[in-house]
Amino acid sequence: MSYYIHPYTLYSRGALNAVSQRREFHGVLIMVNGGVGCLHPWPEFGDPPIKDQLDLLRDGGTSKVIERALRMAAVDGEARRAGVSLFEGLEIPPCHYSWDQNQPSEPQMRRVVEEGWGAIKTKGWNNVGEVLRWLDSFAAKAAGSAVKLRADFNSCLEQHQFRNFMEWMSPRVRMRLDFVEDPFPYDPEAWEDMQRRYEVDLALDKALRGADEGFNVAVLKPGRREWREMLDGVPERVRVVMTSAMDHAIGQSFAAYEAALAWQQVGDRMDLCGLATDHLFAKDSFFERLGAAGGLLKVDRSGTGLGFNEVLDKLAWLKL
Repeated sequence: MSYYIHPYTLYSRGALNAVSQRREFHGVLIMVNGGVGCLHPWPEFGDPPIKDQLDLLRDGGTSKVIERALRMAAVDGEARRAGVSLFEGLEIPPCHYSWDQNQPSEPQMRRVVEEGWGAIKTKGWNNVGEVLRWLDSFAAKAAGSAVKLRADFNSCLEQHQFRNFMEWMSPRVRMRLDFVEDPFPYDPEAWEDMQRRYEVDLALDKALRGADEGFNVAVLKPGRREWREMLDGVPERVRVVMTSAMDHAIGQSFAAYEAALAWQQVGDRMDLCGLATDHLFAKDSFFERLGAAGGLLKVDRSGTGLGFNEVLDKLAWLKL
């Protein structure tokens, strides 16, 4: 099997989550048999860096992100060879707004309210007092709207910090709170206790495989994990939220495609997703073809496969 690669770097305005302070994100597009995938490791979450991933692939090895990149390229290539768009006849589920703490608040606030987004999701950090002050400020300015609040701590809290987060919360934040994602490392009994004690929905991402209690929301990243396997064993009562892996526009588009398929399968269990993350990065010729208004994601439906035909045709590809 021959692999061709195109290295890329994505640029953010600042930290994108509680476990990463990077502003540059390195990955490669990989072409296999005419199909294109996105190989985008997150070392903060245990992935070997991109150079090690490529060495592994060259030597015939594999990894979680390599498997997903090759799956992406296979699905994309099949559609390109057939001359069809992967999005033909598919509807992408509505999304929450991924708040960018590195951009001014006021323009984002106006956009969320005026466009009618159903929820925002913000990163959390271990100073829960500051997080709560920010959430309260948003809730005050969003008065009169129905915007819900979601917070993702990436398991950076201790249990006592999460208790403080819930107990110090203002009534107007509590009224809008939709769920808290990965507040502290997953422990089924501790999570279930928190849900009962504070009447809050917890969302599980990092330790979802094989889990079946202590959470009411399952967060799935199809760019990193096979969502069909991850949902196996998850109770029917659990809401489903599909998100991008904050990767290349190709990867974000693949997540949207998989979310559209999942929506057909899980139906009403599908909640507002986190697929609209293109605005977290500096624009390039790929991201210019993505966008969202009011939670409705726009992908490139004009080309074949995952789209971007004209842009891909102009890239220089190196044989691995």
